[in-house]
Amino acid sequence: MPRLLFVCPDIQQPSGGIKQIYRQVDVLNKNNFEAYILHENSGFKCNWFANTTPVVYNSSLFKALANLKLKADLSSKQKLKSLVKQSIKKAKNSGVKGEVIEILESDILVFPEVYGPKLAEVKPGIKKVIYNQGAYQTFFGYDLDLKDTHTPYHHKDLISVIVNSEDAKQYMNLAFPKLNIYRVKYGFDSNKFSIKTTKKKQISFMPRRLRSDIVQVINILKFKGVLDGWNIKLIENMSEQQVADCMKESTIFLSFNINEGFGMPPAEAMACGCIVAGYPGQGGTEIFNTDFSFPVKDRDIKAYVKTLDNLIKAYEENPEPFNIMTKKASEFILSEYSMEEEERTIIEAWSNVLKLKA
Repeated sequence: MPRLLFVCPDIQQPSGGIKQIYRQVDVLNKNNFEAYILHENSGFKCNWFANTTPVVYNSSLFKALANLKLKADLSSKQKLKSLVKQSIKKAKNSGVKGEVIEILESDILVFPEVYGPKLAEVKPGIKKVIYNQGAYQTFFGYDLDLKDTHTPYHHKDLISVIVNSEDAKQYMNLAFPKLNIYRVKYGFDSNKFSIKTTKKKQISFMPRRLRSDIVQVINILKFKGVLDGWNIKLIENMSEQQVADCMKESTIFLSFNINEGFGMPPAEAMACGCIVAGYPGQGGTEIFNTDFSFPVKDRDIKAYVKTLDNLIKAYEENPEPFNIMTKKASEFILSEYSMEEEERTIIEAWSNVLKLKA
């Protein structure tokens, strides 16, 4: 059986996508596959969530990626460099042990989608899989030159693509109809994400996306007096456990997802018994059931404000119907997206991938 090497940038900042890469490696090893996280700098390992995931290192692969001179937004490139630099500094003297390896012809390299249109040109002849957790970021780094046909999705070394939602699968099938595409489900651990019986009058959200929308929604409600007596809590720079604790004590969670492959935060918030309102962000449409959540059309500020205005006033008048709703939402997430279901879909996907490799 080939080694499965999951290429992962050296970034210590909390990221649901990176956590899922680690999680997939854990599941594969538990089920008799040989899988590793592949980082660049020896000694680096993500430590913002508990893990015993096996890590190996190969700096030459990352240098080859950098030498491709991928076309990307300058600010994004600078931000990535800054994050990597900070993460390497944090990783010094971490005591993490891992082997520096050579990449073999029998290996399979598993890339995130973010490495751009020429990623398949790295290590030619080595079979590759793209684990695409951000379908709507697939074409970042591409241009409008009709003669530029570089894409890893047509490359002979690419075996398959793995995605994280039905919406993402439809997107990739639309863009590249001949691809072998498999979907894995995210799993949410009920030991971490679950309902807490007592809630604060607290509204939480993640501020890293669509800040302009957040500022508009919160300020309109503030000046209308709707938020009197409520607190807001920004979820940022928190460990996985801190995120779960914040969501457990929050009554409402606001989703400002935009063009997501799936969008983990609103699902985590539902599991924790939050009233979830806001943008499904494309990939999240499969969880934003109107029986137990309040979806708002993307970027519709007026609809967002009206939805929250009505929701908060109704909750203050009688919270009991919302308690029933949030219990239903939590049960839905923790059953449809259980750790067991995640494991089942990962094993199913990779069993199919390895049949294609053979």
